[in-house]
Amino acid sequence: MDGSERRLTAAAAHSAGLRAQRRSADALAAARHEVDELPACDGPENVRSLQRAARDIMTEHCGVVRDEMGLRTGLAELDALEARSGGIGVHPDNAGYQDLAHAFGLKSTVLAARATMEAALERRETRGCHNRSDYPALDESLQVNLVWSGPGKLEREEIAPIPAEIAALMRDVSSDGKLVE
Repeated sequence: MDGSERRLTAAAAHSAGLRAQRRSADALAAARHEVDELPACDGPENVRSLQRAARDIMTEHCGVVRDEMGLRTGLAELDALEARSGGIGVHPDNAGYQDLAHAFGLKSTVLAARATMEAALERRETRGCHNRSDYPALDESLQVNLVWSGPGKLEREEIAPIPAEIAALMRDVSSDGKLVE
């Protein structure tokens, strides 16, 4: 274990032993503002139709087989959808808060879609279930986790070697002649 791993392990142990976790006052204020802001949205855009549009973008541009042009087109369409989402109408009433729940769902959907497409664009190879038609080969230098920390913020994180006792149980399985999705 190197120094960085020891510090992370010590920090995790310290955090686990606390009776209460400290939270950033700025992060809490931003979250409260976001929660308070959504019920006041009274724009013309329908949250459910934007959710369907996000699903359609992902299906069309980030499906099982992907390529750079499709991913870039999908990101551009997602930008437009995100701009439209600023004009949503949220109308919680005595019948419930479904509009509010769907509005938060839309925010999550757009965030996950962007993370997925940006990471897929960066992974210029075919590996596992990630299939790039413009990069059909495996690239050993990309045997990493791509960690997304917000729009345009993608870092490579090394993957620890497989422990010997697990590696001993592994065997190659050919996918020749099989439909792999």
